[in-house]
Amino acid sequence: MTRKSAYRIGIVDNDAMVLRALAPLLADRLRPDGMEIIWSVRSGEEAVHRCVDAGSRPDLVLVDMGMDEVDGAMTCRRIRAFSGRIVLLAMTAHSLNLYRDAARCSGAQALLDKTDADGFVARIRACAAGQPYVESGFSTPGEAHAALCGTLRGRSRGGTPGTDAPGVLTPPAQTLSAKESEVMDWCIQGYTSREVAERLGLTESTVKTHIRHAIAKLGVRNKLQAVQRWTSLRAGRTEGSERIEDDRRTEEVQS
Repeated sequence: MTRKSAYRIGIVDNDAMVLRALAPLLADRLRPDGMEIIWSVRSGEEAVHRCVDAGSRPDLVLVDMGMDEVDGAMTCRRIRAFSGRIVLLAMTAHSLNLYRDAARCSGAQALLDKTDADGFVARIRACAAGQPYVESGFSTPGEAHAALCGTLRGRSRGGTPGTDAPGVLTPPAQTLSAKESEVMDWCIQGYTSREVAERLGLTESTVKTHIRHAIAKLGVRNKLQAVQRWTSLRAGRTEGSERIEDDRRTEEVQS
C-alpha cells in the first residue's frame, strides 16, 4: 500500500491556551507542505489512546513534558512502548535542562522550546521528509522502542527495579486506563497501596479503587492474582502480546 498523502500530527498539552495558539499556528504553516494536525488533546491518557487506535494514529506527536496526572514522560513511554515508528517531540516552556534527561529516557527524539515556532516547523518538516529529527544524545524511534521494551522485559523477569518510574507499559494491557496501569506498575514491584499513593500523590483509597478496577478488567479475583497477571502481561507471555506484534507488522506493511 502507498503511504497516506498527509503527514499526520498530534499534540498533547494540558494547557488549553497553548493548544488554542499552537495547533492553528502549526496547521497554517505546515498545511502547504502536505501536513495536518489531526488532533490536539489535553490528556496524556487520551493521547495514548489516539496513538493506539489505527484510525487516529499520527506520524508524529508533540508532547508537553509538564502535564498533570499522566505526565509527558509517562505519555512518551507508553506511546514508545506501543510503536517504534511514531516520532515523539517533547516540548516545554521551562528550562530545557529540567526535562532533557526525562524526555531522552522516555523515548522522545528531541526536547523543544515551546516559544521556538520556527524550530518546531523545521523539525517537523524534516520528519515528514523521511529523515526524523533526532537531537544529539537522543535515539531514533526504533532504537528507543527496542531499548524501552528490552528494559521492561528485563525488569519483569526478576531484574532489580530502580527508584524511578517503573519502566514502560507494554501494549497487551490496553484495557486498563493509564492511571490503573501506572498503579499496577508499582504494585508488581512490591509496593503497598500506601507507598504507591505516596509516590503518585494520591490518597490510599484512590489507589485501592484503581486496583479494584484493574482486578475486574484483568478478569482475576484479588490483588495477588492481578499482580501475577500484570507481571505476565508485562513480560510478553500472553496471547495479547502476539496480537500486538501482528498489529505492528500490519502497521509496517501499511506504511
